[in-house]
Formats: sequence, structure tokens, C-alpha cells
Amino acid sequence: MIVTLMDAPLWLGMTVFCVGFVGLSCLVLLALRRWVARMAHDQSEWDRVLSYAVGAYGVFYGVTLALIAAASYSTYADVDQVALSESSSIAVLYRSAEDFPEPQRAELRDALVTYTKNVIEVDWPQQAQLIEPVSGDADVTAIQRAITGFVPADAREINVQAQTLQSFETFVGQRRERIEVTDLGLPSILWTVLWVGALLNAILLSLIQVRNLRIHLIMAGLIAVFVALLLYAIAGFDRPYSGPISVTPAYYQSLLDGLFQRVP
Repeated sequence: MIVTLMDAPLWLGMTVFCVGFVGLSCLVLLALRRWVARMAHDQSEWDRVLSYAVGAYGVFYGVTLALIAAASYSTYADVDQVALSESSSIAVLYRSAEDFPEPQRAELRDALVTYTKNVIEVDWPQQAQLIEPVSGDADVTAIQRAITGFVPADAREINVQAQTLQSFETFVGQRRERIEVTDLGLPSILWTVLWVGALLNAILLSLIQVRNLRIHLIMAGLIAVFVALLLYAIAGFDRPYSGPISVTPAYYQSLLDGLFQRVP
């Protein structure tokens, strides 16, 4: 369900998920309410034992949610940094082409423009579907050939070619990083922990004996909303290339709209 909702707009997916999550939590409460009323005949002991259980569980699950949410956001930020680094290397290579002789200068810049367009139009849609793109290999080869396609005529050109090759090697490494994190995400065991924890959280809140049903539902619903928001955010950060919470190819688009236009 949540995977499907991640393909919807942020406001819609988050709203539907929170409403559904709160609704299920309230159903658990209503299902257990009569049983709790029968079992909690000694209210003082019931409340005392339950307070310890809810308090301890709240700490464990709260810390678990916080740590996983922080780790998921860190992964999202790392993927964004990888995209920024690769686009920066493309900009460096494009600038370095200024010192190349013709026709290698034009070849290198044309290859970089083609590569950047394909990252936006081909690579990103594939990565959004958790598919590692391979079509860009030919573009990388074209860039390499443009750099090594001439014999330096003097010391300056030797130095320019050597420095550009170093930048190219950095670029290739950054491209590999971007591709390798295509299907990066939380292992299934952690998702099991999160979902089982959410269920146990709803059950423990349902075990609290509250005579006023409305107050009980409001209390459980408010806590469920916060848990749902965290789970939705974790799911969004867990898919860094797709969904409403995703790394976009904006850094590459800015090259097409900016540097590539200013430096023909």
C-alpha cells in the first residue's frame, strides 16, 4: 500500500496513508476495548503494570523510529550529494574543454551535453524504477575519446590533457556511485521491525482503560498520526530516486540551462 502511495503527490499520499493508519489504529482500539474492560477488574494493578510496559515500549520504539528515520535521511542526503558531485565534475570537464584544440574541444563539449541530457531523460526514469542504467556507457566512452583523441603539441597541452583525464577519472567514479545506489534501501528486516512495532504500539494504547471512548480515540489517533508521518517519511527517503520525496536531476538540468548556454 505505502509503495503505491509513494507514487502519488506528497499531499495526497501522506494524507491517505495517515488517515488509513489512524483508522486501523482506532479499529484495533475498538476491537480490544470490551476485552480490556473485562480483564482490568483490578484497575490499580492493571494501570500500574501497563504504565511500565507503555513507558518502556515507548522509549524503545521511539528510539528505533528516530534512528531509522535519521539513517534514511542520511542515505537520501548522500544520494543528493552524489548527484551534485557528478554534475560538478561534468561542469569541470566542460570548462576544461576550453583549452583543447579543435575539433576535440567541440567533440568533448558535445559528448558532455549528450551525456547530461541522457542522464535526465534516460537514467533518471530508469533509476526511479530501481533499474540500473547502462545506456550512458557509450556517452562516457565518447567523452574519453574526445579527451585522448589528440597528441599534445606542447607542454601546456600535455598538462591540460593530464588534468582533464584526472577530472574524467573522478567523474567516472562519481557516475558509478550514482548508479550503484539505485536500489539502495532499508533491508526488509528493518521494515518488519517498523510495522510490527507500529502494531504493538496500537495494541498497547488500546490496553489503556479509558472510560470515555472519545478521549481514548483522540489520544490514540494523535499518537498514530505522528507514527504514520514518520513511517511515511522513512518510506520516502528509502526510495531516493522516486516518489514525491526524491532526489531530482535538477543539478544536471541547471547545467543545460546555465553553463552549457553561457559557454557555447
